[in-house]
Amino acid sequence: MSLTAALDERAAERVGVGELSVPAHFGDPQREYEAARDAVALTHRAARGLFRVAGADRVKFLQGLLSNDIAKPAAGSGTRALFLDNKGHVRGVLDLWVGDEALMVGCDARFMDEVLPDLTRYILGSEVQVQDLRSERLVLALLGAGVDDALAEAGLEPPAAANGAHAGAEIAGTPVWLARTPDLGAPGVEVHVPAAAATAVWDALEALTGEPPACAGWHACEALRIEAGVPRMGHEITAAEFPQELRLNDAVDYQKGCYLGQETVARIHYRGRVNRLLCGLRGDGPLPAGAELILSDKQVGRITSTAPSPHGAVALALIRREDAESNATVQVRDGGETVAEARVMTPPFGG
Repeated sequence: MSLTAALDERAAERVGVGELSVPAHFGDPQREYEAARDAVALTHRAARGLFRVAGADRVKFLQGLLSNDIAKPAAGSGTRALFLDNKGHVRGVLDLWVGDEALMVGCDARFMDEVLPDLTRYILGSEVQVQDLRSERLVLALLGAGVDDALAEAGLEPPAAANGAHAGAEIAGTPVWLARTPDLGAPGVEVHVPAAAATAVWDALEALTGEPPACAGWHACEALRIEAGVPRMGHEITAAEFPQELRLNDAVDYQKGCYLGQETVARIHYRGRVNRLLCGLRGDGPLPAGAELILSDKQVGRITSTAPSPHGAVALALIRREDAESNATVQVRDGGETVAEARVMTPPFGG
């Protein structure tokens, strides 16, 4: 049985994520959230994809397109970078892990369908090969503050703690890749697994989470993402946002030379400021996606992502800068009706 089918059978509830249907939870959402934050939990990152960039010109090619310095990381390390349009708007957030012969890239699977073809248009005569690995590799993740200890107890050496660090390992007789990424929204590692061995690797990893096993569904993982302020394609990222609006300065090297969209991003950094900022919300009632945020009878933003958490409903929104910094209480208006009040929070705001 495939891993997807096995998890389908165990899910207590399912939720649609784009064209996917994934487990919302496995029967105890609060335990899943708490394990994924404070202990160890296992999840299938079904909306995550991997692609490989190889060829003699791979670093030069990416260096001319992406916002961070791709030439700095050595093999075994990596970085986070943005692919922008020529006006400086974010089209995707990429994790890059550097190997001896290629770079592995992790991203929202939606990026691969909608944006990767535009990126590869720039290959032209360069010696670069880009390979979509989604049919070959699945992305799992171990989440929680206890992940490194659990790996060590199982005889597996965790990669270095820095984001972008990665290392090979063997689990259930299968070579896998352990990789750090801020995209998780929590401490832990992604586990890149050959699709054919995914169920066996999942079973072995599940044994690391305790008894009973702690599998985290979409709701728990979304709550952690939102509380960490990690933007997601189609929600916070719509190709109309600048890196500074999304608080993605760590994915930009402002000393680096020319890349796509660099002029606008540098001008904002050195001479100006953005009009909106990505903020968290914690509410006393429902926080529906798309709802307006009202302060002093004026709309100051709109909810882009929402999820339940043990601390109450949490959400992300792009909010007018002067209000984003005020720690204000805003009214949440959906369909013309006020449905809740929420406190504006600066990410990360979990716990």
